[in-house]
Amino acid sequence: MSAKIPAFSDIGKSTKDLLYGGGNTGAFQFNNVLNLSSTTADGVEFTATSTQEGDSLRTIVKAAYGTKNYKLSSSILPDGKALLSITAKNLAPNLTAVLSGTLPDEQSGKHGINSVRVTLWLTQNPKVLLAATTGQKGVVAGAEVSYDTNKGNVTTWNAGIGYNAADFQAAVHLVEAGDALKASFAHNIDAYQSYGAEVYKNSHSDDISFLLGYSKRLTDGALTKARIQNDGKVTLLYEAELKPKTKIGISGQFDATNPDTKPKVGFAFDLKN
Repeated sequence: MSAKIPAFSDIGKSTKDLLYGGGNTGAFQFNNVLNLSSTTADGVEFTATSTQEGDSLRTIVKAAYGTKNYKLSSSILPDGKALLSITAKNLAPNLTAVLSGTLPDEQSGKHGINSVRVTLWLTQNPKVLLAATTGQKGVVAGAEVSYDTNKGNVTTWNAGIGYNAADFQAAVHLVEAGDALKASFAHNIDAYQSYGAEVYKNSHSDDISFLLGYSKRLTDGALTKARIQNDGKVTLLYEAELKPKTKIGISGQFDATNPDTKPKVGFAFDLKN
């Protein structure tokens, strides 16, 4: 059986998860978030996520049902619209088809294929996003191109190449239609600790920005993370399971170069039934 080729968005995924967070795990959160989820006996998953942003509260309700080869999900967005998605897996080796759209907005539909992924926005002036990857022996390379059918030209493109080993991952991306270069890596010190970095350089500027990150899983299972930015901002995370299916995350950020800057703090609660 041939190895699964990652999607273009998964090139450098270990570094992204370390520095930004992956899904509901290890994500730095500076708003207060409450996430409730439950699964019925028939396998239908229900999730309600409420996020406090200033004085406003945004809630998204999601329902999903999946089998080995198919998944159907729907989300009720804060504006009352419904986001629908159907995923068909294993149509062929490394091939997954996705059909999604928003109701009642009839112009938002799109469909795609991954790892040669095609996304089509069905609007008055359709736009097409094509992403493809290929790889062998731990090396994966890919690109994505956005095409505006109204203008008849390519609006933007990105390309990337990555290397994956058991304890190490590195990637280099050419982004913003070739105007910027981004390089990253992540290394697992052992089963509990990892560190990584990301460097970004735009060709139109002399500035270079970077992120450094470190994470450690404690003996009690809690996750701790620290991230340092080139501008002096330091971000910290503590995430722990209070009891089975109940998790809390606390994030904080302060400016080490300006102690007078008000720090940011956010709490996230994840409750499962």
